[in-house]
Amino acid sequence: MESKHQGVIALYDFIDAFNSVKKNEIINKLHFPHYVHSNGNEITIYRNGEDFWKSLKVQFDQMIHNEHWHYSTLDKCEIINKSDKTVQCLVEFNRRTKNKKSYGTATGIWVSTLRKNIWALQIRSMIPVSGTISALAGTKMKNDQ
Repeated sequence: MESKHQGVIALYDFIDAFNSVKKNEIINKLHFPHYVHSNGNEITIYRNGEDFWKSLKVQFDQMIHNEHWHYSTLDKCEIINKSDKTVQCLVEFNRRTKNKKSYGTATGIWVSTLRKNIWALQIRSMIPVSGTISALAGTKMKNDQ
């Protein structure tokens, strides 16, 4: 079954780490440079985990305080292309409140790569499709440098 592909498992592992809101857990599920794009914004390239975390911390603060975000779910992850070292997936995720209600949905393409014998998320391109999502990967946050 393709859903058991290590590249796909890496994407679900990223969501679990993201939901932990713990810097090192999240960074360890990514390959750098890490490329992100959302909804017509310029592509953002994070060269390392520290730069990524600076932006993500601002996004977490906004999601938690303005959106009442509690966690996200990866509700669709369908392989659209794969090779021995790359998996491209069509994904859909939902941001959810404490009561499990979705308040925002986004869809896009995530790319997992095998580097140094480790599968991890390396490229994300997302578009909001419903609800309220204040920021996605690649959105310039107020405190981004």
